[in-house]
Amino acid sequence: MTTDPTNISNGMPKASELKEQSRKGLREFFQQKSIKNLVTVLVPSTLAAILFPVFGPAVAGGAAAVAIQNGLKLLGISLSADTIDKVLKPLEGRQIDESDVQAVLQDLLPKDQQINDEAAKALVTIAPDIKEAATANPKIDGAWLGASLEASLKDQGWIMEKIAPQFHDFIQLDLAVLEVERNRLLANWSLISQEAR
Repeated sequence: MTTDPTNISNGMPKASELKEQSRKGLREFFQQKSIKNLVTVLVPSTLAAILFPVFGPAVAGGAAAVAIQNGLKLLGISLSADTIDKVLKPLEGRQIDESDVQAVLQDLLPKDQQINDEAAKALVTIAPDIKEAATANPKIDGAWLGASLEASLKDQGWIMEKIAPQFHDFIQLDLAVLEVERNRLLANWSLISQEAR
């Protein structure tokens, strides 16, 4: 019996719904009145906003890492089974919300090189969505977004710290140019990752 990789079980939404829920989570995060006070948790919170629509139903339904990986693929994100297990372990057996995912990421990003590397790649992957969601808030401009993400990336250490200055400039690009540059970075990710170690 074969499985359809686009069929996510355990209550996870369909691809289009999943993408929209992730984008909605990002928009809501960046629309918070206190957003400019959240610089220290900007990276884990941004990742949590994107990942919660996949991790939330998975934890509630007890889904395996493969189901989560399939859900993340629909968002263009690739996390290893080991990384997914490390993120899920503290969340198992309870109802969770986005802040729970954020807290786990905030704890693990500076401590675990593999999670840091894979999450950094995920941030690059979703950079256009981050920029679009953030700049929908009239109180956020490209300069603040670039500087804030750079500061938060540096706080995470490992590869995130290494790419922070580049990400500062990268996130401020025009959306069309940002997408082209994102694709170039992703194509060279293994080299970027090796150089950061």
